Amino acid sequence: MATTIRNPYLEGNFAPVSDEVSVSDLPVTGTLPPELNGRYLRIGSNPTGPAETGVGHHWFVGRGMVHGVRLREGRAEWYRNRFVQGDVPEDSPNTNILAHGGRLLALYEGGRAPVTISPELDRMSTWDSDGALRTGFTAHPKIDPVTGEMHAINYLMDPASKHLSYVVLDSSGKSTHTAELPVSIMPMVHDMALTATRVVVLDLPVTLSTDAAGRLAAGTPQGGDALPMRWNDEHPSRVGVLPRGGTADQIKWIDAPRSYVFHVLNAYDAPDGSIVMDVVRYNTVFRDYVRGPADGPPALARWTISPHRGTVSEQIMSDHSIEWPRINQALTGRPHRFGWFGATSPEVLRLSDDVDRDRGGSFEPGPLVKFDTATGHTSTHDFGAGRVTQEPAFVARPGSEIEDDGWILSVVYDSNTDRSELVVLDATDITAAPLARVHLPRRVPFGFHGNWIPDDESGE
Repeated sequence: MATTIRNPYLEGNFAPVSDEVSVSDLPVTGTLPPELNGRYLRIGSNPTGPAETGVGHHWFVGRGMVHGVRLREGRAEWYRNRFVQGDVPEDSPNTNILAHGGRLLALYEGGRAPVTISPELDRMSTWDSDGALRTGFTAHPKIDPVTGEMHAINYLMDPASKHLSYVVLDSSGKSTHTAELPVSIMPMVHDMALTATRVVVLDLPVTLSTDAAGRLAAGTPQGGDALPMRWNDEHPSRVGVLPRGGTADQIKWIDAPRSYVFHVLNAYDAPDGSIVMDVVRYNTVFRDYVRGPADGPPALARWTISPHRGTVSEQIMSDHSIEWPRINQALTGRPHRFGWFGATSPEVLRLSDDVDRDRGGSFEPGPLVKFDTATGHTSTHDFGAGRVTQEPAFVARPGSEIEDDGWILSVVYDSNTDRSELVVLDATDITAAPLARVHLPRRVPFGFHGNWIPDDESGE
């Protein structure tokens, strides 16, 4: 008798929703700040059909679905969710959504171009910046708040590819620079770092598995093969430093702590010429559990990169298990003090009884955390029993020059009601009661990334 293998990433609030809905005039508990005029948009994987939910399913793979909440003048005007669809069925990014050059861009990585989405979520099309992004983009570009440039490190999930691509887009979205950065085997480069003068490339020990890719291509996948990236004991852990707008002959590779990093909080140039980079690091991922990042808990670490010494030193900054790091984006590439995060739940990871690579465990969200990098102080907002959040989004109060003066927006899932809310907190004191809770008409599945898009950036 065949054994049914459960996949935790298709259960509970990881499970997809099946339909698209539009609901107006959402109920609100509390008072929405009237300055919040725009859209909170969040995106995630919403797999459909046996091809996406079969034995090979991985949490990171599946049709993208965007969830949007429209706020204006203290009202929550609508909630809408839509499948993301570009010009061909394969163009359905699921990992991040942001604004650049007057466009809302849904992003993926590993070989697909972005998809533009209209502010009302009713029109979509593939966008490749006049061909510059035809072979794919990244889920985590960095936008310089001074120049408006977007910098990106891209990779192809293709065994034949032997280079990363460094691309710069100007503030209008036009490509102004492209450089190929050779690699020996294709690493999973989920994020990168940007300072006022330099770019940091992450080449860490999660690489394309030819075995998993071969099974996927042959139609005989095993658990997690839909994302054919695996921990690679033979691959070095290193960072590459190059000047902004630089080329392969200018990159300096430096050995880094043996770990994997999905997300960078921020990075900046230090007066002595080093780079300070705060990262969320894992000892391993996709080694013991391959359907999602469930090998062990993540930790916030500060990497100090000294290009002239050729060293990277590491300091673990917090004993909290946290992910989805965010800063005040006006400080991207410049010194920061505060970070906001989604924490994992107290049990950290829900693992199956059998340590079986095909079964895997799941990555459980928890409370919201604010961390002060200057003092080491941590504050937490617990949303209550059965209520958890993922990534926060910081929104600065208009006109304020204080780093943490603003609001935190995040989607909270309530397992007691099987519904979700958009919750607004005071970013200076996240321990205080929410300023507002927008009650959504359904649950928003645990997904990946979201952003607040003010009206003047949405392309209306």
